[in-house]
Amino acid sequence: MTTDMPKEVAEQPTPFGFTMNLAQALEARIDYNFNSIIQLSMLVEYLYDKLEDKGLGIQLDEEFHKFQEERLSEIKKQFEEVSSSMKDVAAQAVEEAAINLQDK
Repeated sequence: MTTDMPKEVAEQPTPFGFTMNLAQALEARIDYNFNSIIQLSMLVEYLYDKLEDKGLGIQLDEEFHKFQEERLSEIKKQFEEVSSSMKDVAAQAVEEAAINLQDK
């Protein structure tokens, strides 16, 4: 795995407590995102059912696939822009701060 962080920082040991806190925070975030996806899926299914009840069935045809590809491209572009700016911010913060992650 390659990183843009300075070698001195990359070689510092990471405290176990920090790693555990990070893992717990990531687990909570994953759970939240999973629950959000489930709720959105149920909402979409509910809306489709209601539209069909009213005689407005919507078929997912080529137009949907075109929309999906265009939207995915937009999302990837936005993600890359944010990711790039976050890497710049993180690199600058590492350079400006004397980070010591060793347990004492």
